[in-house]
Amino acid sequence: MSQNVIQKLKEVMADELDINLTAAEIDESVTLFEDGLGLDSVVIVELISLVEKNFDIEFSDSELNLENFSNLTVLAEFITRKQESQKVGALG
Repeated sequence: MSQNVIQKLKEVMADELDINLTAAEIDESVTLFEDGLGLDSVVIVELISLVEKNFDIEFSDSELNLENFSNLTVLAEFITRKQESQKVGALG
């Protein structure tokens, strides 16, 4: 599941963020910040909004931390867990 989420994240980033990279050029294991993709705080805020919209989730304040956004693999795993917990919550 998380590989599909990673691919969707790459497409969203390439198509909707001003990062000058194609989806194929984005390495999911590289940090999103300075030494990696170099996303600044404005782009990260935009990414958060796009993730919420495209994956139908909502981040709580406590979930908006550097750890969850360290790279796309970590972010995809977080999104997958969040979606699964929302499904369980909806069923219960």
